[in-house]
Amino acid sequence: MTRTTLAAAATLAAAAFAALLAPGAAAHAVGVPRTFDRLTVAYDDGSGHPVTYRITCGIRREDAACSHLDQLGGPLPDVPAGQACSMIYGGPQTARLTGSWQGRPVRETYRRTNGCEVARWHRMEPALPDPRHRPGQMHPLAA
Repeated sequence: MTRTTLAAAATLAAAAFAALLAPGAAAHAVGVPRTFDRLTVAYDDGSGHPVTYRITCGIRREDAACSHLDQLGGPLPDVPAGQACSMIYGGPQTARLTGSWQGRPVRETYRRTNGCEVARWHRMEPALPDPRHRPGQMHPLAA
């Protein structure tokens, strides 16, 4: 090997080793989240009295809300502008999610004002409450 080849090999090996030592790199490589995902949900059943609860997802993703959000890739974004939606009103419920998911800030509002929004809400359950529960029934994550 030439001196140039040895220098290039050493540089490549050092870069690979440094990448392995970077915070969270090894954990992320085996599918473990780098950080905790934290969301605050402010849910209003339409009464004007919101209930707030937190969803915290760490290394163990056994919670149904965390597992479901992982499958979705995180909280669902807004319905695209101009999307044709059925004009079927789903109810007065609203929910606002704030926090972070996979290191990205989250600020999403969910409502049930048309068919697209109702479908978006249902896809977010169990992170969002099922509004078909009896009035006054608390979401399982709210304490």
